[in-house]
Amino acid sequence: MRNGAKTSRERIYEELKNEIFDGRLRPSEVLIVDDLAKRFGVSRTPVREALIALSNKGLLEAKHHIGFIVTSVDVREIMETYRLRILLEKEAVRLAVRNILPANLERLAVAAREPNRYFHSCIAVISGWGVLAETLETLLDKTDRSRSLFTSAQKQLMKEAVRRRCGHPEIFDAIASGDEEKAASFMEIHLNEAQEYVLKAISASAGRNFFI
Repeated sequence: MRNGAKTSRERIYEELKNEIFDGRLRPSEVLIVDDLAKRFGVSRTPVREALIALSNKGLLEAKHHIGFIVTSVDVREIMETYRLRILLEKEAVRLAVRNILPANLERLAVAAREPNRYFHSCIAVISGWGVLAETLETLLDKTDRSRSLFTSAQKQLMKEAVRRRCGHPEIFDAIASGDEEKAASFMEIHLNEAQEYVLKAISASAGRNFFI
């Protein structure tokens, strides 16, 4: 990315990734390079590069003479990923408590009010461990895929449920007070609650196209 502007490949990659995560592109749906080039008003090259990048993330599968097919949601992988996130993010939040600066605390306070992944990414960056932050982004992509299992109403209910219980504000308060063990404990509770809600959504999604 140069001068803050996304390249065509990056723009197409982000748009298609979000459509997969939101369920607008469903499992088994076929994506054709020529069709997408017309849609985005670009040549075939950035489209193909974006599709290959999505394939490398496991979101698409290339089929010779057919195109790129949206992969099915692997529920077991999502659950395993939540367990890994708990291990990684408990350590990240401990490191963040030790390393956080006043300017970062202000930025984190803003992120804590949003029910999305940005808060978790900020904590990982503030931890000061680059590999940890990079690894977490991959794990966040995997758990974000679970959004494709939810109806719009379920997505809203999950945001409200997590916000009401042990969510971002509680984790932030523990970080701000310098209590790394409380912050780690709240992070574990928060992620366990998110995982529990995903499992409930899966149970309510009988007949959809995913693997258990």
